[in-house]
Amino acid sequence: MAHFIACKKTFDALNIAKLFFKEVVRLHGVPRSLTSDRDVKFLSHFWRELWKRFKTRLQLSFSYHPQTDGQTEVVNRTLGNLLRCLVQEQPKSWDEVLCQAEFAFNSMPNRSTGKCSFSIVYTKMPNNVLDVAVIPNCKSKAASTWVDQFANMLAGVRLKLQEANEKYKLDVDQHRRKKIFQPGDLVWVRMQKKRLPAGTYSKLNRKKFGPFSVKHRINDNAYVIELPAEFNTSNTFNVTDLYPYFPPDDVPADEEKSRKTSFAEGAYDAEHR
Repeated sequence: MAHFIACKKTFDALNIAKLFFKEVVRLHGVPRSLTSDRDVKFLSHFWRELWKRFKTRLQLSFSYHPQTDGQTEVVNRTLGNLLRCLVQEQPKSWDEVLCQAEFAFNSMPNRSTGKCSFSIVYTKMPNNVLDVAVIPNCKSKAASTWVDQFANMLAGVRLKLQEANEKYKLDVDQHRRKKIFQPGDLVWVRMQKKRLPAGTYSKLNRKKFGPFSVKHRINDNAYVIELPAEFNTSNTFNVTDLYPYFPPDDVPADEEKSRKTSFAEGAYDAEHR
């Protein structure tokens, strides 16, 4: 289930904690674990000490790889599409329709579970505008119009979300590759621009470095690599930045000798033609 909360960019860790307790903890209780990016708010001493006292485990995304918390990234992208459709020509009114976007998102069936978030969390579907629309003897034209508009909006949002999800799945599946490495395996490491010191990146630089040994495996998507000290960057890499290392084949001595002989004969014939 997703909760969309409006806040300011200038909020510090204390204000974020107050919002979290006000909008999330009061509904679901204290979490056992929290996954977030490495924003300075979530790396502060206050934030770490707060959740340490509640015995909540903090899980931070890996450096230079925001896809670690892929579910949140997809939700944020979907929310942007939702708000863009709702606000239309009034972009500054996005906070007023945030509650409608949250209701529409949580009432849409998930592709993975086959159920919507409401039915999973509360064990039943919420009353929606369709239930309101069938109330007899509704004589308020304004209320009827608002209900019809809200119902049409929800239907359009659901359709757009389903189409977007199918498109995202097809696009990702085309580039997805299944790679499993074990500790001790040699791999090539792709160094992205953000990992290199400022001013050292060039388009003509080599893209892969190595081979380096896999130190240990965190999960199927993250590995710790034994990097030399001069790289001065995080040694945790996503699997998309790792490529298996294949050592050159050992050529037998007699075969290598025959190759050199054939090459010498060919060069001699070419010289005397």
